[in-house]
Amino acid sequence: MKITKSGLILLLLTLIAASVALTGCPPEQTEDPGMVEPPIGATPPADGDGGAINQIGSTTVLPIADAWQKAFKTAHPEITLNVSGGGSGTGIKSLIDGTADIANASREIKDEELQDAQAKGITPVEHIVAYDGIAAVVNPNVGLETLSVEQLSDIFSGEVTNWSEVGGADSEIIVVSRDSASGTYESWKEMVIQLDGEAEDRDYTPAALKQQSNEGIRSTVASTEGAIGYIGLGYLDDSIAVVKVSPIGGGEAVEPTPESVKSGAYPISRALYMYTNGEATGPIATYFEWGLGEEGQKLVAESGFVPVN
Repeated sequence: MKITKSGLILLLLTLIAASVALTGCPPEQTEDPGMVEPPIGATPPADGDGGAINQIGSTTVLPIADAWQKAFKTAHPEITLNVSGGGSGTGIKSLIDGTADIANASREIKDEELQDAQAKGITPVEHIVAYDGIAAVVNPNVGLETLSVEQLSDIFSGEVTNWSEVGGADSEIIVVSRDSASGTYESWKEMVIQLDGEAEDRDYTPAALKQQSNEGIRSTVASTEGAIGYIGLGYLDDSIAVVKVSPIGGGEAVEPTPESVKSGAYPISRALYMYTNGEATGPIATYFEWGLGEEGQKLVAESGFVPVN
């Protein structure tokens, strides 16, 4: 049969159309369409309900958190608990950003932090887990045994720069402080430098040597002649000398001990906190129930702090 030119073109177009149709057909379905694989690298949410409980924040609270982590692992091996420091501000920011389930803090959450949290749909809930006294410590060569809160305010604000001005030897005072991310920094500023809010214009001397941890202050004070700093009770050791402190307005100088903090006799005392997003539930609630119970609070005392109960 003779094929005309127009017929040949029509035949070719038909073959091309058939080829495209076959190529565009979807492959045969061989798997259950309801089974969807998770994306590569996906991880469960860090909310304590399937992922690890992430606990970040205050280095003052860190000895408690570390002790709790080790013992809690034995009591509840089914729950994973990750603990790290970084300071109270870091912990609260991590809670607000959703990278921490528990924020450790040695101060109350600030109004601006609370506002930031609420703007991001986070509802911080406060849990008091222990009490702490902040100890004034000096290099052993300083030789002073007592100071008043007012004298400490003068020293840390830079009004007094020589030990002879507060009854010591004629030598320079080296002020050692935590950095501004620390809750201990904020607490010392309010309770000591600003005299419980009575001297709000006072601030740390610019000459202060900033340290990122309690250990940093302790080691710097221990190795620096004429140095003074402040640390949590859980960090006291024989490398530094502890100063007794008399309260604002006068009175007997008191040594920072668990007993004097619990009784309220020591003038530089505070609560220690853990914050959660909303009320604790699930594994996080289990953790708090255990930590605030007999075993957890025994570890608080063994760490050098004062139990809540």
